[in-house]
Amino acid sequence: MTTTTALYGGAIWLGLLTALSPCPLATNLAATAYLSRRVESRGRAISATVAYTLGRVAAYAAIAGMLALGLASAPAISPGLQRWMAPLMGPLLILTGMVLCGLLSLPISFGTGNQANAEKWATRGLLGELALGFLFALSFCPVSAALFFGSLIPATLGSGQVLAPVTLYGIGTAAPVAVFALVMIFSSRAASRMAGGIQRMQPLILKLTGGLLLLAGLFLTARDTLGLF
Repeated sequence: MTTTTALYGGAIWLGLLTALSPCPLATNLAATAYLSRRVESRGRAISATVAYTLGRVAAYAAIAGMLALGLASAPAISPGLQRWMAPLMGPLLILTGMVLCGLLSLPISFGTGNQANAEKWATRGLLGELALGFLFALSFCPVSAALFFGSLIPATLGSGQVLAPVTLYGIGTAAPVAVFALVMIFSSRAASRMAGGIQRMQPLILKLTGGLLLLAGLFLTARDTLGLF
């Protein structure tokens, strides 16, 4: 597996995990309730879901782009970042893993996504659905902030690739919404069962991934930070 493939696959997986973390999960359910109301037209529901996905991608790309441009415009910072990124990745992954496992809580929680905001954009067509995805993507909680700022951003900046991984991450965050909304169009009962399954599996998936990130972080810290081997 190449480094690029691992980076892209990791970006999609981090996006899926973000979609399952507490705040995004709540906003995604609110978005799904809105998107699935287009049951009178399956084509319209699909276009609404695509617009919502593009909105999420645009939000994450904008954040990553501002960070990347800010670092690129500071010549004194950029070389230092490249030099220190490898030693910092291990500790950052350890912190992210601790957050996912519930061993550490970050003092970060803000959001703009809820059912009221979804209803606010309900009559604004594709632009409203695009804006809905953009705004809901900004609803960070400790877990989603750790995944985005603690894992994805350092990995993309360290690799020199930003746009493609962040785009895949954004698609990953919207994928559960897209699937759930489309399933609801065809069968609300199946969608209800799927929602229950997702909520039951959420803690296990987050903890398993947190454990893997802890192990990877310990390995990278021993190798790149401490130089033990």
